[in-house]
Amino acid sequence: MAGGKLSPRQKMINMMYLVLTAMLALNVSKDILKALTKLEDSLSQTITTVENKNADVYGTFNEAAKDNPDKALKWKDKAYEVKAVSDQVFAYIHDMKDSLVSVSGGYDEETGAPKALDAKSQPAAYLLAEQGPKKATDLKVKLDNFRNEIIKIADNDPAIKASLEGAFNTADEKEGDKQVSWEYATFGEYPLGAIIPFLTDIQARVRNAESEVLSHLGSKIGEGEVSFNTVKAMVMANTNYITQGGTYEADVFLAAYDDSQDPTIIINGQTLSAEKIENGKGKISFPANSVGEQTWGGKIIIKQIGKGDVEYEIPTTTYTVAPPSVVISPSKMNVLYRGVPNPIEIGVPGIDPSKIRVSGQGVSGSNGNYMADVSGISGKEINITVSVEDTKPDGTKVMRNAGSKTFRIKGLPPAVGTIYKRSEGVFSAGAIANSTIEAAFQDFAFDLDLVVTSYEIAIPGSPPERVKNSNKIPSALKAKIERLRPGSTVTIRNIKAKGPNNLQVDRVGIISVDVS
Repeated sequence: MAGGKLSPRQKMINMMYLVLTAMLALNVSKDILKALTKLEDSLSQTITTVENKNADVYGTFNEAAKDNPDKALKWKDKAYEVKAVSDQVFAYIHDMKDSLVSVSGGYDEETGAPKALDAKSQPAAYLLAEQGPKKATDLKVKLDNFRNEIIKIADNDPAIKASLEGAFNTADEKEGDKQVSWEYATFGEYPLGAIIPFLTDIQARVRNAESEVLSHLGSKIGEGEVSFNTVKAMVMANTNYITQGGTYEADVFLAAYDDSQDPTIIINGQTLSAEKIENGKGKISFPANSVGEQTWGGKIIIKQIGKGDVEYEIPTTTYTVAPPSVVISPSKMNVLYRGVPNPIEIGVPGIDPSKIRVSGQGVSGSNGNYMADVSGISGKEINITVSVEDTKPDGTKVMRNAGSKTFRIKGLPPAVGTIYKRSEGVFSAGAIANSTIEAAFQDFAFDLDLVVTSYEIAIPGSPPERVKNSNKIPSALKAKIERLRPGSTVTIRNIKAKGPNNLQVDRVGIISVDVS
């Protein structure tokens, strides 16, 4: 009764059977017969479960042979050999049970159960008597043939052989000092109520053996696995753009594919045409019509043995389209000025501006447009470093060095003081007296509006006077200027001004004008 790969449920049932049949040697009570009937029902449920499982496996063999007959048809035929042998011995045992019930009084018309579960003589005569049909001996022969045929179909696999030889061991047994035949040890002196469950247990072992061999045959055709026949060394670089001082990184691995079967490849919802798929590999290309980050994805569909069409998602992949660009740098003019925000445009050819990171003291901004405020730097130079965000094949984000540049730091050039946009010249006394003192950076790259906040004015015949918080000439000084004779010179010096963002400008040129 033991042997083979049994489930915990089956082992429990076998143990119950051993206990109950041992108790029968002492007393065959109605309670014991009732327990044996429940055991019979449980074994029948187990058989149904295994038969349903086996039916699914035969369906898998059918699909595999349809999808790939060259690889699967042979194993499908072997599977159905197993089915034929198993069904034959299973049906034989079923007929035996019906015959045993019939010779022992038949079935109860109301309950459908055997009438005489406690009958002993009739089953013994049917199974064991010399003058009877000796069906127990016939069963032994059929079980031996079943075991041997199944092992042969499984190509004498050692694991299958060991399992079936244990499950269907029909050797004589030793009881005390004498040898007892398998037939007598199995059926001798037991009532019908014990023999029926035991025959059902043999049927369960037949179906379990069938299931075990089907699983073995299925593994021969790679059931549930993708078939590969080509292996190729591949290199997948994290990036093909490396700057000096950076590091080239790549994954090196073996890729396997089936060059005998072209898959269906769908990219961005469109099926790749047959001419773009060759030897199991697809070739894709995208026109670079739009600037910026682009994404694509899709799926690959292959016929998988035992499963039909199976889809594999292609991970969403990104790439960046950059406009044609050229970098031209005046090597002698790499200067940043203190006191003002210095605008800087930074780009890396082929890289989306959003993937660029810039580092340097006082540098801020994004997406290609940056400002450098070097007012707080006491040195004469600043180094600005650029790195780019890259994505490894596994999706990991990394930063890669794209280069750096050193800029000189200078103070602002002197501003020019003016009235009426001139720092010298001849004006009427009234024009000078009513002028606005102005300051400006001439021919300078930055458009900075300055406002004069103080100055010193020298008028002939009077000591120099300091004017604060104004860019106009006070009334008292206006009167002095208006009394000047032609040819007199008015000098405005020590001019101070302010600009945007609290910019203080102390270096402003002198204004020197003559009275007409």
